[in-house]
Amino acid sequence: MAWDLAGVAIDSAGVVGGTELTARKLRAVSRLRALAAKDHGDIAAPVHDPRRDRASGLVGHAEVVAATARIRSAFNGWLEPGRRMAVLGGCCTLMIGLGAATRDRIGSYGVAYIDGHLDLYDGESSLGGEAADVPLATMLGHGDPVVLSAAGGASLAPQSVYLLAYRDALQAKGHGSLMPEDFDPDFHHADTPAIRRDGPAKVGAAARAHFEKQGLPFWLFLDVDALDPAAFPATDALIGDGLDWDEMDALTGPLAKSPNLLGVVVTCYNPEKDPGDACGRRLGRFLEGIVEANP
Repeated sequence: MAWDLAGVAIDSAGVVGGTELTARKLRAVSRLRALAAKDHGDIAAPVHDPRRDRASGLVGHAEVVAATARIRSAFNGWLEPGRRMAVLGGCCTLMIGLGAATRDRIGSYGVAYIDGHLDLYDGESSLGGEAADVPLATMLGHGDPVVLSAAGGASLAPQSVYLLAYRDALQAKGHGSLMPEDFDPDFHHADTPAIRRDGPAKVGAAARAHFEKQGLPFWLFLDVDALDPAAFPATDALIGDGLDWDEMDALTGPLAKSPNLLGVVVTCYNPEKDPGDACGRRLGRFLEGIVEANP
């Protein structure tokens, strides 16, 4: 099955640069363009307004709405049954528009959501108000109604999620975030200690089986802050005790080989924090491995 490539230049912190630069950097330091049958280029989805909206609580609210609509529209034109996609973020906000387009074009889908954070805040409970704190909640239908309208409503069902490698549960609960237990009992999740206890490869295989049992096509999503800062320091949200690269490769290996795989999405690599490009090159090798594991 052919792989396509696309980038999303977005950073929801209300800044110019940062993760807006990720897609261009990853193309430059990897073989992804050579591996892809088609490169759709990058969507510019700026969130440059640093002000926090009073009604929604979100930084750059109007730009987040516009970005969601733009990303949804672009991927509606790019996603095709029978082709896989490598999506280079950008911050996690892109998942709201990508999820909406996946629902529009593919139908019901799942996501193996590997992230150091739960991403189940709304604009009010999020400490900083960045849209990157809210994508999973929004995809599940909880969040700002204007953003949800741009996405055409919820795109995910709770039983279509497998949330992995989060490490912020105590903080999130203290700030009033939604929690995994607030959803359907079939909302599957495993934090980093649970992954280590059960073994990354076993957890990855269980996640793969979860999607295949339901017949769901699924995205393999990685926010690089799921990795420990010692393994990947070039991100804006450093959280200790994350996975190392061996653990990440073991976790994602079974998922990468699934016939149900829609593609891979990577977010939150900040090239401005990567002098010498060591993190970018390692992340590029990871993505090359995903593509080559499921040609």
